[in-house]
Amino acid sequence: MHNDGDEMNDDLSALWQTQPVSSIDLTAVKANLRSERKKQRVFMVVDSLALVPALVMLYTYWDKLTLTVQIINLFILIFAIPLLGYQLWLRRVAAFSKDSQTLDHLTQLTKQIKNNVKIAFITKHSAWSAIVFGAVFFAERYFSQEVPPEKLVRMSLIIAGISVIMIVWGVWAHKRQQRFERQLNTLQEMANHRP
Repeated sequence: MHNDGDEMNDDLSALWQTQPVSSIDLTAVKANLRSERKKQRVFMVVDSLALVPALVMLYTYWDKLTLTVQIINLFILIFAIPLLGYQLWLRRVAAFSKDSQTLDHLTQLTKQIKNNVKIAFITKHSAWSAIVFGAVFFAERYFSQEVPPEKLVRMSLIIAGISVIMIVWGVWAHKRQQRFERQLNTLQEMANHRP
């Protein structure tokens, strides 16, 4: 004899069985991982080379910088080099992924998108911190009074231009972080519905 609870469970079970199951488009996932692999490799090279001009400029102009500016630049380098290493490490998942079992592509892509969220977060916060360092640099140059007024005007225009670029970069990174978070949610849902 069935009671009402058993009947309800049977009805729910029948309803559950009739729900459409979205299958994973493994070909698309594999293609996305291949695309992500290429992008991450390019980003690794660009990230690494981005530090070179700063190092060359520091080497070239080191003797012309005040002690305060030297300390600021050393602090930035001490912060930037490990951050670069961390970003390269985050990019490694897709950059060095091998063609393996098809279902592993979903796992690899999910890991890389999760890392992309972290990279976008770092990029977003690097943008505003660059503005702060620019302002500190400008303030130091202004208050040291070692720079003629005409150079201060030029320097303020350069700092303002860089600040605008950093604001745009920060907004772009924030939007990328949101996009990667949506992608990550979609991939995690796909993984949860995987047979």
